Amino acid sequence: MDKNYKVAIIGCGGISHMHAGWYVNEPRAEITAIADIDKERLKAYGERYEVEKHYTDYIEMLETEDIDLVSVCTRPKHHAPIVVETAKHGVKGILSEKPMAENLGQGRAMLEVCSQHGVKLAIDHQVRFSAPYQHAQQMIADGVIGDIFRIHGICGGGDLKDNATHTVDLMLYIYGDRPVSWVIGQIERIGTPTKYDLHSEDFAIGYFKFEDNVRGIIESGNDTAPGYHHIYCYGTEGEIELAAPGGPGIRFRNQETGGEWATPELTSEITPVRDLINAIEEDREHRSSGHCGYATLELLMAIYESSRKRRRIRLPMEEMESPLTLMIEDGWV
Repeated sequence: MDKNYKVAIIGCGGISHMHAGWYVNEPRAEITAIADIDKERLKAYGERYEVEKHYTDYIEMLETEDIDLVSVCTRPKHHAPIVVETAKHGVKGILSEKPMAENLGQGRAMLEVCSQHGVKLAIDHQVRFSAPYQHAQQMIADGVIGDIFRIHGICGGGDLKDNATHTVDLMLYIYGDRPVSWVIGQIERIGTPTKYDLHSEDFAIGYFKFEDNVRGIIESGNDTAPGYHHIYCYGTEGEIELAAPGGPGIRFRNQETGGEWATPELTSEITPVRDLINAIEEDREHRSSGHCGYATLELLMAIYESSRKRRRIRLPMEEMESPLTLMIEDGWV
């Protein structure tokens, strides 16, 4: 198969190696250029992946090289400006790391510029491609546990934007990315914690309602119930449990299993990179599209906004700045 897609990676830190692995194992893609402000890291990365074109200025790279796909693997505060600039340079697809952006204003700008330039934008909530969560989504759609009425997600030891963004995104994904009507939440922030240069919190809890009245609960931080991306799905005829502490990646029980836990046979997985290329060639949305990323970011921001406003937050949200940033600037947390 011809390597039809020329790839550039912006930011050659830890997470970028996961992206590089996906490209190396994708027959249709080849990493042809890399960019990073650290020359030594850039050199080592180029040697490891046999990439000759190195740039310390990603804009120069975009203006010089013929690039089809770009992975944005920088610190979070750079995601939005780099995606916006990259979309203007004739690329076909962008896979940007999570969190999508610092706030909804940035996220909206990313969606708008990619739409204007015909660029497929994907946000790297890569756990959507994990077989257990993929299988759970299909089981719920097929009615294996009847009509679902509640989804409970736990992300122990992580904050909302860095770790629990995956958990929230998975909760939306397994229920078919249905719209959320409102969110109510509370955070605790002790001292001045940050994570990857963004303001952070120590503990958070959110309760939300999908438009069809199904309810979601997310708890994250340093004092949650045990679990990491541990998601429990309650249905009228059974239950599905994902990433049970000490248990399998997925298990379920319903009338057909006699109420006993059973482990389903899992389907094969593909990578976010392969889905991005397929989305381009089939002219469809990526499984973790920019719109899905925005929905996840909006729910996270709504938890902060509820904590700030002391009330339920109706979606879509009006506040485009990060409510956590506003609380910190006002001296509330």
